[in-house]
Amino acid sequence: MTDREPTQADTVRLAIEREIFGGQLAPGDALEEGRLADRFGVSRTPVREAITQLAQAGLITKRAHKRAVVSQLDPSTLLELFEALAELEGAAVFLSTSRMSAVEKLKLKDIHEAAAKNLRSGGDPNEYADLGFAFHQQIVRGCHNTALIETTEWLSLRVLPYRRFQVVAPGRLQRNQTHHDAIISTIFAGDAESAREEIRRHTLEQGDALMRFIALNKTSHADFHPQRFIKEQQI
Repeated sequence: MTDREPTQADTVRLAIEREIFGGQLAPGDALEEGRLADRFGVSRTPVREAITQLAQAGLITKRAHKRAVVSQLDPSTLLELFEALAELEGAAVFLSTSRMSAVEKLKLKDIHEAAAKNLRSGGDPNEYADLGFAFHQQIVRGCHNTALIETTEWLSLRVLPYRRFQVVAPGRLQRNQTHHDAIISTIFAGDAESAREEIRRHTLEQGDALMRFIALNKTSHADFHPQRFIKEQQI
């Protein structure tokens, strides 16, 4: 259900994201292009692209003529980003409830069902995360308001790495799907106000869950095993 196949830069970026949120990469750790290229069996070009994307998201810091390093996550800034996104997505879904075409609603339903199938079959959590992004994107684009779409998508891309942390957080994928069930039900029922409340609550809770996840990692990096959590999601 994604629009394109993952590139080499995507592969490198997602791996680094998982290691940052999983605690293997701590604030201040350096990311060396040569070592990453060797590790992933790619040239330095996709590594540089991945680092640029991570820097734009604020996950790493890159200064001219210096190595990229993992950034210190600022909880207050992250919460502000999720708060703003919750309001923007709320405004978008309010309009989308009445403006989405039958074809757009069908595509939204297909994305949602593909995500549910992924969970039932114990599929790749990262594929589920991609479907989650597509779900939100389809709702936002359904509002047919160019200014709102562009503003919301810019902010959505800014927080995308932080939303993806759910692939290593225990129980988050199923809870995420339950939220999406409620959102899509209100859209199909034509209840714009309830749809706005559901998506606002959903996005704000993602921010809150991220803060708890970061706090857990800071408390005990050595005892935290994200791969175990991924396997638990697949049982």
